Amino acid sequence: MNIIEGLNLIDVTQLLTIAILCYVTTNAIKNTGKVSTQYMPFISMVLGLLFSILIAVVFHDSEMGKAIIAGLLVGGFTSGMFDGIQGFLNDGGTSE
Repeated sequence: MNIIEGLNLIDVTQLLTIAILCYVTTNAIKNTGKVSTQYMPFISMVLGLLFSILIAVVFHDSEMGKAIIAGLLVGGFTSGMFDGIQGFLNDGGTSE
């Protein structure tokens, strides 16, 4: 998270709010068992995008583009974007 904070895209309060919302929502979806875990990083990125737009509106942020970029990054970092990409590269997106 220090990387995103260092980019000065959004303030710390917004960053933590998006991260907590992404983590809780992604884990709730993951625990249902209806979605394969290899798709969770991408779902988390979409959730980060949606939550960042919501947070930007609530906090009256004037730079929506920066909030959207931060939301995508937070969503990716929250769920382990590296693991999702490795899952597709290693087995071609199919489970054994």
